[in-house]
Amino acid sequence: MRFLLWLTAAAACTSFVGCGTEDDPVSDNSDDDTSDDTSDDTRDDDGKDTAKRDSGMRDASPGKVDASSVKRDAGTPDDNQPPRGDAGRSTPDSGTPDAPAAVPAGPHTAAGFKNLAPTLGAALDPKGSTLSPAPPSGWVWHAIDGAICRDGSPTGFYTHIVDSSDSLLFYLEGGGACTSPDFCAYNPKNVNEKLAGDGQTLIGSVGGATPGRQQPGTDGIFAFGNAANPFKTWNQIYVPYCTGDVHAGTKTNVKVPGVDGNQQFVGYRNMEKFLARIVPTFQAKVKRVVLTGASAGGFGTMLNFSLVQDSFGDGTWVTALNDSGPSFADEQLPVCMQKRWRELWGFAGSLPTDCTECQQANGGGLGKVAKFLERKHPNFRVGLVSSTHDEVIRAFYAMGLDNCSGFDTASPVPAVLISFPSDQYEAGLVGIRSTYMSGGRFASYYINGFLNNTYHQHIWRPRFYEAAQGGSTIAQWTTDFLAGKMNQVGP
Repeated sequence: MRFLLWLTAAAACTSFVGCGTEDDPVSDNSDDDTSDDTSDDTRDDDGKDTAKRDSGMRDASPGKVDASSVKRDAGTPDDNQPPRGDAGRSTPDSGTPDAPAAVPAGPHTAAGFKNLAPTLGAALDPKGSTLSPAPPSGWVWHAIDGAICRDGSPTGFYTHIVDSSDSLLFYLEGGGACTSPDFCAYNPKNVNEKLAGDGQTLIGSVGGATPGRQQPGTDGIFAFGNAANPFKTWNQIYVPYCTGDVHAGTKTNVKVPGVDGNQQFVGYRNMEKFLARIVPTFQAKVKRVVLTGASAGGFGTMLNFSLVQDSFGDGTWVTALNDSGPSFADEQLPVCMQKRWRELWGFAGSLPTDCTECQQANGGGLGKVAKFLERKHPNFRVGLVSSTHDEVIRAFYAMGLDNCSGFDTASPVPAVLISFPSDQYEAGLVGIRSTYMSGGRFASYYINGFLNNTYHQHIWRPRFYEAAQGGSTIAQWTTDFLAGKMNQVGP
């Protein structure tokens, strides 16, 4: 959606969540798949899902754990705007975890909208695909037939299975975007590349894309042993990022001037292939899915939300958690830049055709995707985490300055000095909150401290458990969000 992330040379922005250092190539052995990639509408006029959906995991898996001792009481969602503290800050942590919100009754998709669900295939093999060295403890790698990276190499995703859990966290990795020679050099082109450094600041990833496998980390939302982690007993999926298109492209064999070879901007097509295997695996066991991602993954969260909700159908409730991928209104986000992204990555093939508000004739409207999601999905909820002056995203947005005069030659290095105005970025965040807060379906955590108001990506870092703003940790704010509380933290 979370726009985003883009590594600036001096800032290979979005670093990869706890990416490992192994350089061995991922095996292209994939789980057997008998499905087609996509399908036509399968939802009838009454909103009923008519696609075939198989049952979930069959056998014991190396990635399974047992959380049967953890009680998951159902809470009551609060659709009204919650009380707010001074200056829009929520009250400090109470220290008592809230129960997850009760899953609202369907349908989760209103009648009359196009169903984006792909044709479903076979459930995943719980043993996964061959990978050497082995995946991180508790995770299994699944290479998926037909899913490819920007350089044409195979890709897939990791799963972490909890037998007793009826919830799923679905994470999309970040890591820059490919728009020009220099920016493409700071975007991993396959799953065996990651961004150097930590991606928190512009100078934190000066090495660009370097050898090293993308894989789940062990902190923030991935810290299964941390009692404050609201996702510690959830099933999880980790999707690497190697398509350079914020997980939303549909164009193949694209030539970017100055970049060697043809580029495969197929992030959205990969998501269709992933969901064709994920849904038959998890649909029978999970009642709730949280689609989340950081930086490019945050942007991808918003652009893929409708695809994910349609794929799981009305029996599973999907909500969104967007870290550092805000979709601004046209007043803050240069329309020329939106237009270039659409054309380069093929957003015409991924934006829902009935999202008329997000496909303006001048190329603008990407900031209205959330309005469409509110219309199409009656139970849509989204939480947004961002620093008020995120320097990595602002550096990337610099390519839209001066009517995109430098778009084709934009480089992360000069972007360190010529950046998107901080006050304009903060105005964009304030605009998102003022637009969506009154509907009771939007929560926000805006970080504005003297030392951290420019930092990038938060939910997979130790900062997830720190009171980065307003006396409330991001973990507690997230716990409240899962319990149905739409809190607004920060300025």
